[in-house]
Amino acid sequence: DRRLLHICIRDSHSTIVHIEYARELNNANQRAAILQRQRELEKKHEQYAAEIRKLGIEPTQTDIIKYQLWEEQDRICLYTGKTIGVWDFLGANPQFDIEHTIPQSVGGDSMQENLTLCDCQYNRQVKRAMIPSQLSDYDAILERIKPWKQRIDDLSKQIDRLSHGRSSDKEANDKRIQKKNRLKLELDYWRGKCMRFEMKEVPEGFARRQGAGIGLVYKYAALYLKSYFKDIEHPERRQIYSVKGVTTSDFRKMWGIQKEYEKKSRDSHTHHCIDAIVIACIGKREYDTAARYYHSLEEYEAGRASKPHFTKPWPTFTEDVKRIAEEQLVVHDTKDNMPKKASRKIEVKGKGKVVAKGDCARGSLHNDTYYGAIEKGGKVCYVVRRKLSDLKESDVENIVDDAVRDIVEQALKDKKDLKKDIIWMNEEKGIPINKVRCYATSVTSPLNIRQHRDRSAKEYKHQFHVTNDRNYCMVIYEGKQDGKVKRDFQVVSMLDAVSHFKKSNVQGDSSSMEQPFGENVLPLKHIIRVGSNVLLFEGSAEEIRLADIRELARRLYKVVALDKNGRIFFRHSTESRSAKEVKYAIGAYVQGEDLRVAIRMSYLQFNALVAGQDFELTPLGEIKFN
Repeated sequence: DRRLLHICIRDSHSTIVHIEYARELNNANQRAAILQRQRELEKKHEQYAAEIRKLGIEPTQTDIIKYQLWEEQDRICLYTGKTIGVWDFLGANPQFDIEHTIPQSVGGDSMQENLTLCDCQYNRQVKRAMIPSQLSDYDAILERIKPWKQRIDDLSKQIDRLSHGRSSDKEANDKRIQKKNRLKLELDYWRGKCMRFEMKEVPEGFARRQGAGIGLVYKYAALYLKSYFKDIEHPERRQIYSVKGVTTSDFRKMWGIQKEYEKKSRDSHTHHCIDAIVIACIGKREYDTAARYYHSLEEYEAGRASKPHFTKPWPTFTEDVKRIAEEQLVVHDTKDNMPKKASRKIEVKGKGKVVAKGDCARGSLHNDTYYGAIEKGGKVCYVVRRKLSDLKESDVENIVDDAVRDIVEQALKDKKDLKKDIIWMNEEKGIPINKVRCYATSVTSPLNIRQHRDRSAKEYKHQFHVTNDRNYCMVIYEGKQDGKVKRDFQVVSMLDAVSHFKKSNVQGDSSSMEQPFGENVLPLKHIIRVGSNVLLFEGSAEEIRLADIRELARRLYKVVALDKNGRIFFRHSTESRSAKEVKYAIGAYVQGEDLRVAIRMSYLQFNALVAGQDFELTPLGEIKFN
């Protein structure tokens, strides 16, 4: 956040910056490939968990990792050549356990590339703090990783084939690039495993340098930050330090914030706060201490020393970090970029290039699909043209043309595949059915964006029909009528908002957000947008003003959707799961209730202070009431 960075710059003489860097800057196809790879691994882990459950064991994350390593090693120990049975690594007293190829005491990390399933006794008594190339039976070990080498060769050939064959079809080309990037991720994984077995020595500072500085974002971010954060009194002192993501993970475990091999929870945005605190506490001294700790741990596991203790930054560090995370106010800064001033250079005859300034609207004003209108039984219905290959069997009954529908239904009865087989309208004349018109049963009140040039005699066919993409805001009115407090609302679509701002600008009034959208006899109470931060209360705003920081954190929600029926959808500020994973609880906020991560309520139930109107959220996560 640039605003947070500016606050740090004001105190730059005393600010020391620790950066957790990313390996590289990814484009859209690379991000898609990473997501595909993650889904593949998640699916595999689900399969492994199911296999372990068949044995009567409820699997832990460690069990699942062991199972994956077991499969990767073709069920043998790479160091001893022993065959590993499933019961040899599961249960209370496993004979085979997870070991680090490059020991952590000499700079190895806990990435899965650095893990194998190894004979416990061999690991503790023979391998200890050595790397594979230092072992007496190293040649035999290299023989056992030959299947990995073969896999690397196969992946390299597949990637090479995908590097050619560029298509003019963008969708097909993107799929090819995504598959190529996904295979590269897999190739990097296997190369990483092999590299650790072939390494003759561990370079000085291997743990800190592995991948350091190769990320484009890290490179330029570090240069930018170094230009600001300088110790003027002691120029020789460093102000910027880098930390690897996997290092952050290791220290979270050593300091008791996360269990060994436990998957990091990303269900709450507070994990960023926890990571930031951990990263701030990692320096050269901590790296050196960690190396000594891992060496002592290896000695302990071999039965030659007592169990070591890894010193925390301060005695109550773990408890304090968890408490801070619970009290953290997560700031969602969703700027309103829809009404935007714009400028661009245009060519004007006789003047050359001039700068033209004006207003523009940012964001999708409506969905892309256009709908037609037809009359059926005295009622106007809306239809959409779709590819036959995109239809599901359940869509066939919505085909408008009776003759086309009968042909398609008969084709399905004949076991034909709509995606692959040609369905003929008239086979003798060579006329296939490529597209069909279907009733859009979900479309009842579309938006009319403009008129057709060539108008039909039927009025309902004059307009281009589209559906609303999202609503811009909800305006809530409240006041007294006949001695009773009453409320009303108006939902403003993106198209309506554009018209409103355009009208305001024509009239010369730039403060269009201060004006109500339309007219209402009741006074304006709130204008809330998707992205607005709110503090919910049950009875009165006094509940909020008297609340402590932990209670304020519980009441802070973000508006995520507004519908035409006056319903408002909220998600708690810390909630980071996808929309599919979250179930909305219905009803007004109740003081003292268990935390609801997602709430749906009517505009009549909406009692809250709204950020930007009733209070301000600072970049430091502080609340300032207006």
